[in-house]
Amino acid sequence: MRVKIALKLIEDVVKEDCDYIGADKGALTLAKLHIPMKLAIGDFDSIEKKDLACIKQYADEIIQLNPIKDDSDSLCALNEAIKRGYDEIDMLGAFGGRMDHSYYNLCLAYQHPNVLTLYDKTNKVYALQKGVYHIKKDGYAFISFFTNANAKISLEGFEYTITHYEMNQDTIFTLSNSILHDEGILTIEEGCLLVLQTKDA
Repeated sequence: MRVKIALKLIEDVVKEDCDYIGADKGALTLAKLHIPMKLAIGDFDSIEKKDLACIKQYADEIIQLNPIKDDSDSLCALNEAIKRGYDEIDMLGAFGGRMDHSYYNLCLAYQHPNVLTLYDKTNKVYALQKGVYHIKKDGYAFISFFTNANAKISLEGFEYTITHYEMNQDTIFTLSNSILHDEGILTIEEGCLLVLQTKDA
């Protein structure tokens, strides 16, 4: 099952045929765009009462969190999505603004490979485990690969190809590759890889 989690005040949400969860101000964005939500979750401490009333009109359920908490709104929304059986999760508005939150969301991608994909207007980021993947270009000009541990990968159909290459957390030359045609083939023989598909604004 697929769900989209909206974070922050993002203005480029396009309604698709899937479920939605609004996290804090992301819930307000969905409500203003008249997009129904399965769930709105957050502390809502910076949202006015009239806006909360607007959110309630479009949310099947609201979970109001204590503002003093250990976890971020994005993690709470992600945990609820997983608890409800979603196994394909898109997180919209995951970057921009505070760098600490952007880094935190990258860590979430590493923790949930093959499940969580992070988006903003110019970036699509996800983690993949061992396997063979046909990666679509999907309008992104660049693609980069990183790992936070050790990985062994091969690339076919990319501008820069490699075979059985052993990476570690210090490997940075895998920045700004590109898919030559419609798709490239990534083979992960070992480890977990962070994949960043990007384009200029």
